[in-house]
Amino acid sequence: MFSHKDIQWVRNVKHANGEDWAYFGDDKDDMILHWSSSFVHRPTHAMIPQKGDLVVLFQKVNTNNQVCFTHLLTPLDNLEQDLIDSNPKHRWGRKMKVLARTKEFIKPFNFDLRTVSQGHTYSIELLDKQIEKEAIQKTLWNGFKPFFNNEVYQEYFNEVYANVVDESVDDIEANEGAWNYAIHRFRERDRNLVNKKKASTNPLLCECCNFDFSKTYPDLGNGFIECHHTIPIHQGERITNIDELALVCSNCHSMLHRKNKNNEYYTIEGLKEIIKKNE
Repeated sequence: MFSHKDIQWVRNVKHANGEDWAYFGDDKDDMILHWSSSFVHRPTHAMIPQKGDLVVLFQKVNTNNQVCFTHLLTPLDNLEQDLIDSNPKHRWGRKMKVLARTKEFIKPFNFDLRTVSQGHTYSIELLDKQIEKEAIQKTLWNGFKPFFNNEVYQEYFNEVYANVVDESVDDIEANEGAWNYAIHRFRERDRNLVNKKKASTNPLLCECCNFDFSKTYPDLGNGFIECHHTIPIHQGERITNIDELALVCSNCHSMLHRKNKNNEYYTIEGLKEIIKKNE
């Protein structure tokens, strides 16, 4: 899951010579970010951001005379696209996932954009040489926080659940899915309920394939297993019962969060049948 420390790069963009907003033509979650055809040495500036990095875009639109940070993006792959036929002035492209998009994040007063004003790829450290890099990252992260696209974030990343939680709580159900800005407006899960589920089962075997972490990884794997919510968390805030949780290994958990050829997620029983057929 991303954090402020993943913000590494900043780019200036413009559209119609600054008369209109760039990359606001539609609400698609994926987009192609373009770099100038003047870059001829390979790799170009388009290849500086790597998959897993976060890239921030800023722009000034003449109609409001404000400089705004507008997009928080991450590369979908490490492939450069040659788009000379469709966009000869901006030949190089990268496919990006849009994590946040806004016209309301006005440039913080202390950021100096003069050294990052060209259409290159710059390190965010250049935004303010008087403060530490992490302070810049936190400023950008907090500025985009109210505008995160929650549905995109949840679809793009497998959810990972904590294994160290407070065992002193006796709840067997919990109110889950509430908004929490501390975790960037993404749906949260109640960790005490996960812990209670783990404590109710012995041994801790994967409910799909019967994998036992403690046997494969002596000492290291003792007490470890992941927890899968059989009712997707994106359906909204609700009361979750302990019986709606399933204990699974990391591999099966990942497969439960992948859609099959029918664009559906497998249930615990469905994945178990697949495993049995291939034993």
